[in-house]
Amino acid sequence: MSADLVLALDIGTTAIKVGLFHIGGQLLNMASREQALSFPAAGRVEQSPRTALALIADAAAEALEGFDKSRIAAIGLTNHRGTAIALDADGEPLTEFIVWMDQRGLPQVEFLLGRIGNERYYDACGHPIVSYTGISKLLWLQQSEPDIFARAAVIGPPQTYFLKWLGCDDFICDVSTGVFLFPFCIDRLRWSESLAGEMGFPLDKLPRLVNATDIVGELSTEAAAALQLPAGIPLVAGGGDGQCAGVGSGVIESGKAMINIGTAAGVQVFLDGTLRDAERTLNCAAHVVAGRWEMEGHTQASGAAFRWLRDQFGATELARQRRSSLDAYDLLIEQARSAPPGAGGLLFLPTFNGSSAPRVDLSARGCLIGLSLDHSRGHVIRALLEGISLELRWMLDAIAGIGTRIEDVVLAGGGARNSYWNQIHADILGRPVKTLRISDAAMVGAAMCAAFALGHYPDWRSLAAGFVEIGDVIEPRPAQRDIYERQFQTFKDMFLLLSEGGAFSRLANLARDK
Repeated sequence: MSADLVLALDIGTTAIKVGLFHIGGQLLNMASREQALSFPAAGRVEQSPRTALALIADAAAEALEGFDKSRIAAIGLTNHRGTAIALDADGEPLTEFIVWMDQRGLPQVEFLLGRIGNERYYDACGHPIVSYTGISKLLWLQQSEPDIFARAAVIGPPQTYFLKWLGCDDFICDVSTGVFLFPFCIDRLRWSESLAGEMGFPLDKLPRLVNATDIVGELSTEAAAALQLPAGIPLVAGGGDGQCAGVGSGVIESGKAMINIGTAAGVQVFLDGTLRDAERTLNCAAHVVAGRWEMEGHTQASGAAFRWLRDQFGATELARQRRSSLDAYDLLIEQARSAPPGAGGLLFLPTFNGSSAPRVDLSARGCLIGLSLDHSRGHVIRALLEGISLELRWMLDAIAGIGTRIEDVVLAGGGARNSYWNQIHADILGRPVKTLRISDAAMVGAAMCAAFALGHYPDWRSLAAGFVEIGDVIEPRPAQRDIYERQFQTFKDMFLLLSEGGAFSRLANLARDK
């Protein structure tokens, strides 16, 4: 039988997923493994690259069980952006993954704001000076770990490490990932030599840029043994999780928007050319579709905030999950049904890890506002779900406000799997929302990059027709409109009160003083 399958490796922040697809777009099997974050010090967030490799191998064994592995024509990859790792000349890690949400580089953010300024930086790169991109981590390594920096052959995203391990001879990353690693000239899609010179950062420490659909090597004998696959399978670069989720949601033309709810959440629209935000907060980034761009805004802790609630207060639900096929998240969401829309006047701000758009406040923290003795566990859970949706509404409105046309909204990611929460999304957004048959859109996008690289499709429209299937369309309920409009205004007012009044920064200082 001819090689008619592609394998997608989705390297997410809190989960690694491996999907096996037919070249025509059908998902044949998938497996997922949750991966841990470590917090070695205040503001620091890391992951183990070697643990990630073991999880990939374990998930691949499950996803491939019973299939003829000689049919695999290519392997594609997607990874979380803004994360950095230092590698030696052999591709061995000199550090852990410094995860995108890590804030050790806040002094470097202040350095960049003083040296270059946000206005000039944004106009060149298409994104603001914030801690969640890679640049603060790269400068931190250069300035705080000079020995590691000197030994490093490259400092790259997870993509660089995993592709090198899989068999790529060179250190590479694709442009959709690179835009969040180091300052780009966003109009020309290359590293910014001028900004690198002003920062004193050597460009030879960065990986070589490629397109997401480039074939960049072949599966090595060593990696093939670990994955129990034949050696020599073509490796496709793939791209950033946000952009892969965009194509995996079918958002490949203007007028469509994707909301991807994972560890963080992204609101994204497709662009044929570059577009800047006058407020200089929303990101204009390179797409996995060659020669195209996208605009997106990020939350910093949507799914992470829900996971925190599960891990800290969901022991009963986690125990039920271990004893059955029930999901702890679904069990928690079920309890939110006991509370009314608006959570009885309880408001949740999910800004656990700062805010990057549409208002930048890296000191922002999560808040639960309005508690009374009348509130129950169900009210708190509903307030969290609504708070995440309210932050997404703020982002979507901001993107629409700069002149982008939004006719369709597609929900993707782990936060789009529960029908009850999807209805809350629709009610708060005040728009119909479409769901996907396969909500793991980034994984689908990685498979699409691989299929496109093999030359089986003439364009992305025909590719999406094969791989992307819309599920339910959920209409907002008119009866909820008034209460959610008032709640949305209160959400914005409370955030601005705490941010502009300095409460967030004072709390952040207290946390650093402990």
